[in-house]
Amino acid sequence: MKPFWRKHLIICVSLGLLAVPIYFLDRALLGGHGGGGNWITLDFRGLIFWSYITVIAIDVPLSSIAVLLFPKSGALRIHFGSFVISLVLFVTGMTAYEKLHRLAVSNEYRKLMEHRRHLSSMVELKEWWYFPDDSDPTEIRVSVIVHQSGRFAGNVTGERTDPSGSSITVFESTNEPESQRQVSGGDAFTYTFPLKVLTPGRANNVQIALYLFKAPNGPATDDIEKIFMKSPQQDDDGQFLYGVLPPPSHR
Repeated sequence: MKPFWRKHLIICVSLGLLAVPIYFLDRALLGGHGGGGNWITLDFRGLIFWSYITVIAIDVPLSSIAVLLFPKSGALRIHFGSFVISLVLFVTGMTAYEKLHRLAVSNEYRKLMEHRRHLSSMVELKEWWYFPDDSDPTEIRVSVIVHQSGRFAGNVTGERTDPSGSSITVFESTNEPESQRQVSGGDAFTYTFPLKVLTPGRANNVQIALYLFKAPNGPATDDIEKIFMKSPQQDDDGQFLYGVLPPPSHR
């Protein structure tokens, strides 16, 4: 074996053996320690070690090519230069990966939101009213149109909010699971919510939640859970869809 190849091999083996103390250094610095309370402990174990291994994995073939092409440049000089280049390639690669990852996540989120906006239009609340009247209601009835088939359900809550912002529940619906109904796309129907009065008085903040489940029972992908309220702050929070609740009709 030629002397410069022997030096190159010794340096490569030394860099490989250096991974052992770096591993224990990584464990000591980034090992993470369990803590009490509600603090979240982040575990970064392996960050230093695997970063070093990646740089070495780039450096060894890069320096081997350099030794083959420039044997008179000296093994130490070649390894120093290739190590610097390896670090630059590693940082550049990690930065590019992070940007691509963020772009992929952003695209997935955008597609998800577009799909959920499509789902939001599958349930329409045309009107709603108190029965027999708004002063002493026993039911709330809603006129609904659905644009896809599924298992329809819902619930209603009525609250009274004072000027200070505090709220008290006035009534809530008492629908049982057997009141759910199977519907088809294009169905228009009236659905009744029997009410349980919890506090005497009128409610000035009513929320009507309408659900359209795909499966005959249990949850499934693309279940629709849409809440109609007076002034929704957003159209979608990732779990619930929101719509503007129109004023009650007088019947």
